[in-house]
Amino acid sequence: MAKEKLDKKEAFSRATKAAAERTRAQPKKTITAGRRSAGRITSVPLSQIVLDRYQPRPILPVQDGIRDNFFAGKSDWKKTAGQWLELSKSDTGIATQVNGLLEMGKSIGELNQIEPATGAWTEPKPGIYKLLLSTGERRFWSLALSSVSNNQGEPQLEVQEIGPDELSLARQIVENESAKPLSAIGKARAIAGLILEHIGDLPPELDRNSPNPPTDFEYYRAALDIEALIGSKYKPRGMWEEIGEIMGMERQYMMYHTYLLKLPEELQHLADQYELSERALREIMSLPETKWTKMISLAGKDNLSVPEIKRLGSAVKKKTKTDSPAIKAASRLKAFWKISKEISTAKDIEQVATELALGMEKKEILAGADVLEKLAQKLRLRAQ
Repeated sequence: MAKEKLDKKEAFSRATKAAAERTRAQPKKTITAGRRSAGRITSVPLSQIVLDRYQPRPILPVQDGIRDNFFAGKSDWKKTAGQWLELSKSDTGIATQVNGLLEMGKSIGELNQIEPATGAWTEPKPGIYKLLLSTGERRFWSLALSSVSNNQGEPQLEVQEIGPDELSLARQIVENESAKPLSAIGKARAIAGLILEHIGDLPPELDRNSPNPPTDFEYYRAALDIEALIGSKYKPRGMWEEIGEIMGMERQYMMYHTYLLKLPEELQHLADQYELSERALREIMSLPETKWTKMISLAGKDNLSVPEIKRLGSAVKKKTKTDSPAIKAASRLKAFWKISKEISTAKDIEQVATELALGMEKKEILAGADVLEKLAQKLRLRAQ
């Protein structure tokens, strides 16, 4: 089954690359206002390009409001690139990311852009055309950072034009993977996006085209609670199979990835910058939340393996020898009971069950339910 899924993904990827090869031989032109011709490769000024905030790979940093201000239209590409370069002077994780993008920009400047980005023309205002970028945001920012760093004028990005009807998350995923594989966080966002696309009828607060759209963090995290979106504990039929064919992943592995979206927004970006694996992040997330930032930074800066993270995590989790598993479990249940007074409706109970089961296998869920049922019987005896 897994082999079949990978074959489909590879076929899709080959078809996408073949389409790009067919258009690469066409003459390149600098765009003029109103020009729209799908398939052509054109050079587009950065100021005439609109980026897709909801694409799977998060690139712009969230620190100092850089990401939010850019997508809210408060900062243009030039101001954003300048703030990003300034931030990299004091943040090693950002510095590593920026240096990689600057190297890409240098290569594009010296060797020309080998692989075009892709995008579709839109008309947000009558007679005003903007190109909505589907893939190639890293190339966009590599040119922006290089231009500001070297005090140059506005650069242009080579873009293969596609029709608006060709814009899709599935296409973004495949083309992104062929250019540079998505990190674990990127895959988590891609899976979450496909889940939300499959559901289709989303509540108003998740409407990406509304005057007050959700942030990408809010949007993707909504996929963690499918039951709240569809009003049923049963997942839409065929959802995981359909998404698995696009991602080339098994259901359980996809669920492990979506669990990563429980990380705070800044930590998701930090984990993405360091390209930490899903297994490494799952190990870190087994620790108390107060340790997540330190462990993600340590794992990224020191390039720690999963066994090394596990060994460090064991030292963090170690308690006094007198704390048996039973005592630890009782202590945590008492903490739960303190807040259980606020859990009063059937919907609240459903949400607790959803959060507990998230990322667990079926046999783990059933085993946990058995323990809770036995515990409930013992508690009733003690109450008598």
